[in-house]
Amino acid sequence: MKGMNELYHLNICVVLVLVSLLFFPCDIHADDAEPWAKDWAVRDNFKVGVDAEGFQFPSAIAFVPNPGDGPGDPLYFVTELRGKVKVVTNDRTVHTFAEDFFRLKPEEELPSFSGETGLAGICLDPANGYVFVTFAYQDENNILRNNMVRFESEPGTFSLKAKSATPFTDIFVDVPTTPSHQIGPCQVYDNTVFVTLGDGHSFLKSRDVDSILGKVIRMTSDGKPVSSNPFYVDDDIKKPRNYVWAYGFRNPFSLEVVGGRVFVADNGLSSDRFLEVRKGVDYLWDGSNWSIGVNADFVINPSVGPVQMDYYPESLGIFPEEYRGRFYLVMGGNLSMPGPGQREDKSIAMLDYGFKEDKMQTVPKLFMRYTGDGNQILVGVGIGPDGLYFAPILPDSSGFSSIYKVTYDESNTYPNKLDRAVSAEGLLDTRACYGCHVIDQSGWGTAGPRLNTDSLPDGILQRLDSPEYRETVKKLDELDIEPYKTYRHARQEVLQKQGIDKVRTWVKFRLLEPRFDNPYSQMPNLGLSDHEADLLADYLVKDDANMAAPETSAPPPLAQKTDSKPGFGYIACSFIIGFTLCGILAAIYISGLKRRR
Repeated sequence: MKGMNELYHLNICVVLVLVSLLFFPCDIHADDAEPWAKDWAVRDNFKVGVDAEGFQFPSAIAFVPNPGDGPGDPLYFVTELRGKVKVVTNDRTVHTFAEDFFRLKPEEELPSFSGETGLAGICLDPANGYVFVTFAYQDENNILRNNMVRFESEPGTFSLKAKSATPFTDIFVDVPTTPSHQIGPCQVYDNTVFVTLGDGHSFLKSRDVDSILGKVIRMTSDGKPVSSNPFYVDDDIKKPRNYVWAYGFRNPFSLEVVGGRVFVADNGLSSDRFLEVRKGVDYLWDGSNWSIGVNADFVINPSVGPVQMDYYPESLGIFPEEYRGRFYLVMGGNLSMPGPGQREDKSIAMLDYGFKEDKMQTVPKLFMRYTGDGNQILVGVGIGPDGLYFAPILPDSSGFSSIYKVTYDESNTYPNKLDRAVSAEGLLDTRACYGCHVIDQSGWGTAGPRLNTDSLPDGILQRLDSPEYRETVKKLDELDIEPYKTYRHARQEVLQKQGIDKVRTWVKFRLLEPRFDNPYSQMPNLGLSDHEADLLADYLVKDDANMAAPETSAPPPLAQKTDSKPGFGYIACSFIIGFTLCGILAAIYISGLKRRR
């Protein structure tokens, strides 16, 4: 009888384990279970997580340069579009720093265009404990105007509440503004404050130094003109020319000052521009698309709506080397368009600007992108002590408005990768390949050769198998300069391959670095990842076994796993839960038997 009871108890345990596998699923990838995880795709070896919650329309982020060590010390500030300034402490508690300092009630709320106005920028002066915010407000006659307020706080570490506020109203009040083309971000540098202003949808005012609109301006921390400004006349705060640093902008809603050098990203009509802003220069916005390209260090075409940006210093070691010394630019896109948007907007891109060369080194490379289904744009971005922080302006799929953080993750557990979101066809479009080439029967470009994917391999192989090519490779291998030094292994890999594999390998490296085996190549660097180059090489170089047209069906959802079978961690976790329940219920059962006895 005793043996029968033990067997009965064992059978109960087995049943409980099986039930637990069905009703208590576990997953070692916790991020997969988060509803918002499907909204963001990032590069390999990075992950996205929620850093702080409790915001409404967050619009900009500013980090305390040297925060205190205590859990309640301020770490970063967040502006909300409708008028609150919040501060997040080291323990991730959210406090209201300032509120009710301006009046604004848009005709329609977001995602309507008329709702795209309000509190726009924030910058910190740690030496004095100043917090500057820029915003558009409605005066007593409901006319939309620009303004800026300086909040006083504790020097160095700041405080949870503003002690006082000083408005700079008189600098901006004489000229109305418009939604979207309002005052933008600010940056503190060397006891001065740089501020950008949109043109208020009036390009004529943009190039008029006696108007405050369409400018990058510079002032003291007290709101006074700086005597070294290029058009300075006197200390009169009512004269715009006393403040103008540079002019001729449409809507420069991105601003970053690096070592005293000023950079903006300016929103255009159908294209945008990134540029270093030099003192006293006219950047020629005259209402035309042509004028956006003038003096640009890089033209982004088609327009992606650049918003905020930050610079990752070389000395900050939280990301691998290839991610340091880069500008991180938010490409906002169209808020009223649900889903990921068009081409490469609703994303954050890395811009590699050569400070010594005074020019872009490559085209921008995507760092992360919105992949959700709803209305959304990214707005605020900030490089923090442990990662890159960003602020989507609308609530996420969970219904919360959060500040997110991107961190380096060698385990690579985050499910949504940028590489899953691209296709060869999409890359040909977004990298503007058709602007230079006709590929099969698609495209219009004449700058580059026509590319017929059926005959392409034969012509390339003849060159690669020639003695002349081997001699060229030999000479390039002797050079100790870039990019030839870095791509020695690539040239040798090409030589070692045979047939169609040789051609495909060459095409891949040609796409990654057009000059890898040809110093005279006029093809631009497309800023492709290895995965993207592989996709294009496979598309362009087809062998007999792969002649079918590429699939055009939509890819599976980014959050979907390619392997649906439970892993070891899943099973182990389930068994642990099952045996735990088994033990509890068995104990209860045995206790009941003892009581019966």
